[in-house]
Amino acid sequence: MSPKSAKLDSKKYVQEYKRKCRECKKVWHSLVSREKEIGGNVKLNACVQASTACGGNLGAATQSKRNVESQQELLDKLRKCPSCGSRNYAEEIIIYEKK
Repeated sequence: MSPKSAKLDSKKYVQEYKRKCRECKKVWHSLVSREKEIGGNVKLNACVQASTACGGNLGAATQSKRNVESQQELLDKLRKCPSCGSRNYAEEIIIYEKK
């Protein structure tokens, strides 16, 4: 069974996005696991923000909002060309076996 057809064992394989800008042709890479982690943090902090705002804790809700914005900015940065800033890119997932 090839690594692409099976659920990958993160102890054996690393996945990364290989992105190529359609504007300036720059190629850059980003770990799939890192982007999933950041996306999970965005969702978690959004839930915390909503629950603390409902509970009347505006200071915690404000901090959670800042956390959401910070994580979203980081994710956006990973998904735009580091050379020209374009979000117009092609991507593929590359899988490497850990050594």
